[in-house]
Amino acid sequence: MRFLFLLAGLYLASCANVAQMQQKYEAGDHRQLDNLLEIVSRPDYPYATRKNAARALGQIGDRKAVPALVRVLGEYDQRTTLKEETLRALGALGDQTAVEPIGQLLDRSLDQADAELRLAALPVLGQLGGTPAASILLRALRYYDLLKLRNEYNQQPGVFSGKDQRLLYEADSLATGRRGGPVMGMFGEDQVPTTSMFGTDMNLGTLEMPDPTPEERTQARAALLQVGPAAAPAILECLATQQISPGLRQELEAMLAQLQPALPSPVPTGADSAPR
Repeated sequence: MRFLFLLAGLYLASCANVAQMQQKYEAGDHRQLDNLLEIVSRPDYPYATRKNAARALGQIGDRKAVPALVRVLGEYDQRTTLKEETLRALGALGDQTAVEPIGQLLDRSLDQADAELRLAALPVLGQLGGTPAASILLRALRYYDLLKLRNEYNQQPGVFSGKDQRLLYEADSLATGRRGGPVMGMFGEDQVPTTSMFGTDMNLGTLEMPDPTPEERTQARAALLQVGPAAAPAILECLATQQISPGLRQELEAMLAQLQPALPSPVPTGADSAPR
């Protein structure tokens, strides 16, 4: 019991130390920046303390923190809240060198369990802005559009069997431990287990996992609009060179119409500038 109290005391002390470091920095002791950078960079520090340090670095606003925060995004950890706090700090710092590492983080975070991490990353890309951020957000919209089309297809009866494809996909995920496969794995269609290892009924017809795709798609769209006029060239290139669904094409054209009025008008030259 004493050991637990000791741990709790160390935890509270470490959290308080981060706040004190930030206060001292804001009072003029800029040496505290190095202390905060060390905390956020070291996996052997308490997880919550590193989150507090990341938050403090974002609030302090010194871009010297960007490399250390970017390294946090590359760490392997099933927990995501430190990376979410780090993303918010990078958004506050406003350094566009973080855009590419954020794109790489999204590439590594496609599992359903990482939805909160993706939802934290997308608005930050909108904050940082620039053509690279716009390109990543366009790829995100294309990806979510493909997921939407796939889900719509899976909800239709099979072309040849007439059976519910969504039901077969969910049954396969239970049978093989993976999602999205059209086959039944080690179980035949009539052998998929209907009772869990705990003895509870598994009604595949009502088995629904929360789908974060619509919210993520909304976030990606809002972030792309937040990029502003810099997103227009990337949208034009996507419309001209990429195969996309009619629905997404219509959506991008509408976004382009919103963005283009904000573009500066060309300065008249030559004959165009002569009075008439």
